[in-house]
Amino acid sequence: MNASNPLGPAPFPPGRQFAVTWAVERQFGGMTAAMLRRSQAIAEATSQRVDILTFDVRDDYAAVAAHLRDGGRLPDALRLRNLWDELADGAPDAPTPPPPRTLSAFDPLPPSPARTATRVGADGTLLQLDRRRTDGTLAVSDRRDAAQRGTPGGRSIVLCDAAGEPLGGFRRARDLYAWWLDAVIGDTESFLLIDSKTTAARLLGYRNPRATRVHIMHSSHLAGDSRPFGLVKDARRSVLTNLEDFDSVVILSERQRADLHRMLGPADNLDVVPNAAAPLGPVPPAERDPGLGVVVAQLEDRKRIDHAVRAVAAARRAGAEVRLDVYGDGAPRAELERLAEDCGAADAIRFLGFHADAAESFTRASFFLLTSTTEGFPLVLVEGMARGCIPLAYDIPYGPADIIDPGTNGVLVPSGDVGALASAIADVAGRADTAALRAAAARAAEAYTDDAVLRRWAQVLAESRRRRDSTGRRFTVAVRAAEVDRSGTRTTATVDFTLAGIDVAPSAVRAAIGLSGASADGPVEVRAEGSVRRTLRRGVWRASVRFDRPATAWIPLELPLSATLDLRANGRTLRVPLGT
Repeated sequence: MNASNPLGPAPFPPGRQFAVTWAVERQFGGMTAAMLRRSQAIAEATSQRVDILTFDVRDDYAAVAAHLRDGGRLPDALRLRNLWDELADGAPDAPTPPPPRTLSAFDPLPPSPARTATRVGADGTLLQLDRRRTDGTLAVSDRRDAAQRGTPGGRSIVLCDAAGEPLGGFRRARDLYAWWLDAVIGDTESFLLIDSKTTAARLLGYRNPRATRVHIMHSSHLAGDSRPFGLVKDARRSVLTNLEDFDSVVILSERQRADLHRMLGPADNLDVVPNAAAPLGPVPPAERDPGLGVVVAQLEDRKRIDHAVRAVAAARRAGAEVRLDVYGDGAPRAELERLAEDCGAADAIRFLGFHADAAESFTRASFFLLTSTTEGFPLVLVEGMARGCIPLAYDIPYGPADIIDPGTNGVLVPSGDVGALASAIADVAGRADTAALRAAAARAAEAYTDDAVLRRWAQVLAESRRRRDSTGRRFTVAVRAAEVDRSGTRTTATVDFTLAGIDVAPSAVRAAIGLSGASADGPVEVRAEGSVRRTLRRGVWRASVRFDRPATAWIPLELPLSATLDLRANGRTLRVPLGT
């Protein structure tokens, strides 16, 4: 990590730094790589350790940490911590949680050789999980069939004392997570940088007066490659409909922020900070094979590695002398190897598996392929360009179009067009001189060095804390009448309401209408902001909203939509259901 900064150190606001994610594996993709790099850079900039907090249940986190440390991916400035390990090893100092409403569900599993014992149903559903200490005493018992044994439903999480006797507990997992976070934070000002969407959804509603909460959205919010409107990813839905729950939601590109504003209306807490990915210092020149391309990606459906295989095979059939090295692992590997054989390119495409230093392949290859359906801001894009490797990328949401200037520093190809990708491969491999293209790619990546990105993080964290501290007094909303009209070419909505608890001018109140639905293909979420005024009736306000035609024209009229009124005033946002 390069700690030098010609502009001086990034002025981070004081406070402990925590990276929050669901799990850390021995082998990981771009999100975890970005989290580790960011955490290390912040640790060096602030001269303090960054703790990485995880919530998944496993017995080998100490071994995972040792493996990553031995491989140089978990430096001493970072510490890996896990909720279940700390419960079993001696929970942090914190007020004892109250006993569950009933302990009748407490029924520990027999001791087993493993520290974690489980009970599953006939269909494999997890019904109970017990975690024991190294001395064999029970630390925590988590029953997920507390209402009726054998049937999922009802939660009873019981913490035990040193003798394995019930001490206190929770009826919801999110209450356990909040209790642990409170204990970890203590009385110190802290920043929680929440990376995984799984964790962000589970921490919705978590509040601590000493914690500034920032969620980083590492991938597209859209289920497909149409933009700015379209179906959203189901795993993103809870966060998208509660953006205001966080002090900041960090997006990796300006284009994604603009699309979110168009789909969900203005949001003051959406910030843009790209991932840092440029190498540290100049990349030594290397002899490149003009026909060698690489793919660095997890082998999963979203990455569409089969498109890369087909495109290389098609380029070879057209006479281009090209080869492809694929770095990454996943379930489809055998299927992809068969595809390469079926396409007659098995001798030209190598599947090399996971390599921790796969990014170094960019210094040897001539070009690299990015064929995903969606991304946030792919780490691999800048890693490759910074090393002078020419990007040939699908034009997808989001990332490639934010940095690639077609023909100047790389090539953009229409998403899913394998033929166009094959032509681009043949063209780049056949060029006599690619030096200018490579130099331009490396220059474009300079905006994503650790120093540049760190300074942006310092600004965002300071602004996030200011938002946290600017929340005003609470108020309530009562809806008097509401009408949503989808019969014309545009969707309009009018809501009459009253406010209690505050006395503000109409200019200090912002209103938006959200429409939600569930189609057979996925969730629908759109929101638009409108005008607010006082009516002639005493104490009654009116919000009027008109959706842009493209925002709702794609939604089938027969699809039932639920409407909500979102009111922001006095630094707070209230969401009021309006019905279907």
